[in-house]
Amino acid sequence: MAFVTIEALNLWASFVRSFYISCVLRARTATGARITITRPGLHTTGDAITFCMHQMKHRKGSGPWLRRQEPAWHDTSTVLNLLTAIGASNLTQVQNALSYPTSFPTMLPLARHFFAHRNQDTMHDVQSIARNLGVSARLRPSDVLCSRAAGRPQNVLSDWLDDIRNVVDLMCQ
Repeated sequence: MAFVTIEALNLWASFVRSFYISCVLRARTATGARITITRPGLHTTGDAITFCMHQMKHRKGSGPWLRRQEPAWHDTSTVLNLLTAIGASNLTQVQNALSYPTSFPTMLPLARHFFAHRNQDTMHDVQSIARNLGVSARLRPSDVLCSRAAGRPQNVLSDWLDDIRNVVDLMCQ
């Protein structure tokens, strides 16, 4: 459970980073439309990350940047702010995708922090996840993620994994 939770957040964060870079590089969507940007001077992966560091972290210079210096890619506001700043043609589509009704963007990082750090504070965060999802807060954190949220047909972690896939699909259309 710990491994899947940690890797699910890594997967999401890596996807969002790669998605932003692909927008800067003017990739095509799944429908074949070319993504355009209005921000001049962005042509490479290095340009994309340097712009990100200037925009989100207020760092000066041109890199090279360490991955740990980059912003929290799992935070949906990161990609929204960056796509707005570069004037990405798919911004509305991404905004719509990120409005998908799911709790994973806010709750998965809390669950990941528990499994990565295992302390009283992170335990309380998982208990708050449980309460928000209608699951008993008395359960162990791994049991919270293995439980079904109120009115859901599968466990919490499976719901989040499905939701990640759905949001990714919507972002890439």
